[in-house]
Amino acid sequence: MLFVLIGGICYLISIVLLVLFVEKLNIEVNLANLLVSLIAIYIAYLLNGRFVFERGKHKPITEISSFYIYSLIGLGINVSLMYLMTTYTPIWYVISKTGITLFVAAFNFITRKFLVFNG
Repeated sequence: MLFVLIGGICYLISIVLLVLFVEKLNIEVNLANLLVSLIAIYIAYLLNGRFVFERGKHKPITEISSFYIYSLIGLGINVSLMYLMTTYTPIWYVISKTGITLFVAAFNFITRKFLVFNG
């Protein structure tokens, strides 16, 4: 349940930043998505490591390396799907980001639970 709460917090931060970057700073939506996702990954690492998953099963360097490797895979999925959605569909980028976030959240939970923190 904490994973979902933290995911919700990271989602809200990412949507607010995405809209800010696109609408106010005039950053292209896919570049904005990449930047926002990198920020959200860092926040997720801090919050998941502190509140959700048991730490200490791996050396700290192994844990953070694994977290970022799997997060980069999730980021690749996120960025690729966002590009496809914003380029080839008329769906509003915020709706696209929401659907993609749900899909990547499932991937993130599985990799973080079974491979990063509790491996």
